[in-house]
Amino acid sequence: MLPRSPGRAAAGAVIGPPAIESVISAPGLVNVPQYSLSWSAPANSESFVLEESANGGGWTVMHNGAANSFGASRGKGSYAYRVRACNFVGCSPYSGVVTVAVVLPPAATSLYLAEWLTTRRPPYQVQCSAGWSPVADATEYQLESGGGGQRLYTGPSTYVNDSGGTYCAHEYRVRACNAGGCSPWSAERPVTRGVLSWD
Repeated sequence: MLPRSPGRAAAGAVIGPPAIESVISAPGLVNVPQYSLSWSAPANSESFVLEESANGGGWTVMHNGAANSFGASRGKGSYAYRVRACNFVGCSPYSGVVTVAVVLPPAATSLYLAEWLTTRRPPYQVQCSAGWSPVADATEYQLESGGGGQRLYTGPSTYVNDSGGTYCAHEYRVRACNAGGCSPWSAERPVTRGVLSWD
């Protein structure tokens, strides 16, 4: 029997490179470092070449083998992926590019100010303030009364102050948040009571 020619599976059957692009399945956003990618296996594919571009950089081969999945562990950032299906003849065109954003929750913050001031004589007035340390990568903070009884503030500020009682509580806790989630709650801090300076 004649030896098989390259590119021929059998007499009369010509094998070329995979003609159809793979389709990658990947999470768009993760809040943990570990995530997985998988992709379809077109007809006549024997191996796959997966490339990654980290934070807009150049393409780097991360996987070259028969498996059609890949587990990644990355720090915060944006990671783009594309893949080609290959056989002994050649490779398919690149797949479409998919991007995974790794957004880790911020670290915990802590309260440095918890104050409740009142006048000593009627008409009584009250002024309450709370302040906490800024945390890298936080886009908002959530302030609650101690024990999670009531949400007092949600927003980007690290300090709140009001003379109408809006932010008054006997103790506070706060946490930092972003698109990846929220930090643990801070330790609860009881308010320090005092007298308004204009009283």
